Amino acid sequence: MCSSDLAYKILVNEGILDSFGHVTVRSAKNPNIFYMPRAMPPSLVTRADVLEINIADSQPIDPKGRRVNGERYIHGEMYKARPDVQAVIHSHSPAVIPLSLGPHKLKPVVAQAGFLPPETPNFDIRDARPPGGRGMQVTDSPRGAALARTVGPHPAALMRGHGNVVVGGSVKQATVYAAYIDINARMQTQAMQLSPNVVYMNEPELFTPEEFDINRPWEHF
Repeated sequence: MCSSDLAYKILVNEGILDSFGHVTVRSAKNPNIFYMPRAMPPSLVTRADVLEINIADSQPIDPKGRRVNGERYIHGEMYKARPDVQAVIHSHSPAVIPLSLGPHKLKPVVAQAGFLPPETPNFDIRDARPPGGRGMQVTDSPRGAALARTVGPHPAALMRGHGNVVVGGSVKQATVYAAYIDINARMQTQAMQLSPNVVYMNEPELFTPEEFDINRPWEHF
């Protein structure tokens, strides 16, 4: 079983992926291509469902008569903007969504979420939707590019009312990050319910990717 197959199983098991959401990975042989399943429930994804997508225009090389995922632009534009990114995850993580709706920012509160910036950026589709445009989904390149700009150099961005997008240098890293972002959001929300005076992690308490062993949580999940 490959890493992306396991990523789907882990994220479904952790309640991060629901009937929607997707995990993609950049091709190791051709960095201008990424792999993404057809439009289908994450819990049912197998290797046979995966399509090759061009990063340049987020279009499938050969759809094989299958319905292509409409939000592939989240991934294509992210790979285009960040050559360092090898995997992208979009989920409707229920713990994260409340923090995308108001003035409270997602901030690191648990040690294992020290990969987050002091404040995680929040993408609002209204800033990217053209006049007369409708919907909450990222269904074209301009919206995808706007989301990628919001993520910037960070490992993640929230999406107002729509979950989040998480990036990593590998499928393992992106999956572990997505899991701990969900955990951190739950802990932050619970702390805020107990007191308005939450102590958030500061800059000296954050860590670089090299300082975090992702293999241990990956094996645990």
